[in-house]
Amino acid sequence: MMMTDPRTVASNSPVAEILEALMSKHRLNQTELAHRSGVSQPAINRILRERSKAKHPRQDTLEKLAAELGVTPDQLAGREPISAHMLARGVVPVLRWEQLLPTDSSGDGGQSAWLACPVEHSDETFALPVLGEAMRGDDGYREGEFLFVDPCVPASHGKDVVVLHGETALFRRLVVTPEGRFLKTLNPGWPTPIMRLPHDAMIRGTVVFSGRLR
Repeated sequence: MMMTDPRTVASNSPVAEILEALMSKHRLNQTELAHRSGVSQPAINRILRERSKAKHPRQDTLEKLAAELGVTPDQLAGREPISAHMLARGVVPVLRWEQLLPTDSSGDGGQSAWLACPVEHSDETFALPVLGEAMRGDDGYREGEFLFVDPCVPASHGKDVVVLHGETALFRRLVVTPEGRFLKTLNPGWPTPIMRLPHDAMIRGTVVFSGRLR
C-alpha cells in the first residue's frame, strides 16, 4: 500500500509549469509576454528558470500574467483547477496515493503541485510519485519518479496500471493470459511477483509517461 506523501511534491511550485504551457498555447516568448503583460522579461525568466527554487511570484505579477494568458491568478498559481484543453501541453495535478482511495478523508481539494505531461493525454490524467521498489527492474521505475496516469487509456496486456482494491492502491504491470488477468511486479526479488487481478478491483488508469514513452 503506497501512502507516503513525498516532500518533493509539497515543495514544488506549479507556476513555472503552468506559465510555460500557457505561453506555448498562445505562442508567446518571454519578450512578447513581458511587453503585453507589463511584467519584466527578467522576472518571467526567473519564474521559468528557477522552478521550485524560486520564490512564489508577487500577487500583482500573477494578476498581470494571468490577465494576458486568459486565466485567473489562482489558476496560474495552481490553487484552482485548469482544464487541459486550455493548454498546449496539458498540466496535470500531482496526487497523493491516498487521494485515490475511497476512505480518504483529508478533505484537501487543492493541489500541492502540477506537472506538464509531454505526451497526448485526456483531461482526466494525473501524476503520482513512484513509492517502494516493487516496480524496480531493468524495464522498471525508480522511487520518486513521477507516473502520468490516464484513466481513458484502455488497460491492455503489458501496460503498467494503477489498481484500487479495497483500501489498497497498487502499481503493477498487467498480464493478460487465457487463464485470466494478473498483476506482475518488475522487481525479480519481490516476495509476491505475480498475483491474479481480483474480480472486484478497479483499474484506475494506465501509465502513459514516466520520463520515457511507454
